Amino acid sequence: MNIRSLFSLLAGLATVSAFAALPEYTPMKVIQTEPVMYPRQLSDLGVTTGEVHVAVQVDETGKLTDHLVTAYTHPKFAEAAVDALNKWRFEPAVVKGQPCSATVDLTFVFETRGMVVVNMTISSYVEMRTMQLRPTANSYSVCRLSELDAIPTPAKVVTPGYPADAAKQGQPGQVTVFFYIDEQGRVRLPAVSRESSLQYESFAAAALDAVSQWQFEPPMSKGRPVLVAARQDFTFKPAPVAAAAPAPTATR
Repeated sequence: MNIRSLFSLLAGLATVSAFAALPEYTPMKVIQTEPVMYPRQLSDLGVTTGEVHVAVQVDETGKLTDHLVTAYTHPKFAEAAVDALNKWRFEPAVVKGQPCSATVDLTFVFETRGMVVVNMTISSYVEMRTMQLRPTANSYSVCRLSELDAIPTPAKVVTPGYPADAAKQGQPGQVTVFFYIDEQGRVRLPAVSRESSLQYESFAAAALDAVSQWQFEPPMSKGRPVLVAARQDFTFKPAPVAAAAPAPTATR
């Protein structure tokens, strides 16, 4: 039985056409990979397939700054995927000609004859969490808010500042930040949609900076800490302009 993995990176035609409509945005790319080995222990046990979902964040220099396993069918598959992922190299996403941080979801599908990785875009990553989709038959996966014993209690909340450039123009904006709360109550991989990054760049940056500093009590489901997907809407409104005092009138 061949347990060395074959590797291919798939990009859907729908993804290509979606980006064609937004020339100001270039998605993050994987430019170098390390082979992912099929875990020999699982092969010896007769396990022939497996799946792992990993959300990754890459900064404006192309450095992998964070990763989070969001689902797997067996922890050994997760270990194999993360071990290889830490050796990969990336090319950062580009917004309006400037490199920027981006978050994507990678799906590793293991088979005894090989392995396939599907690279999802930022928009697909956000849509996946919005629709609360999860892989089937996983031994570990992200919980929905409805599955928690209680809504996670905030331990630290930072309010985003109103961007100076938007304040000068009196510009309003609305941004939704999607993020995970891990088993320790930490915010992981905050992200906004591609459209928000383009339309409300400064608002998106302010919201992401604030949410990345938030902390929660560990989310619990059936009495045990779990990973949960969450979202937060932010509405930015310019401060009302104070009415000018009437000019004094001369008295006779």
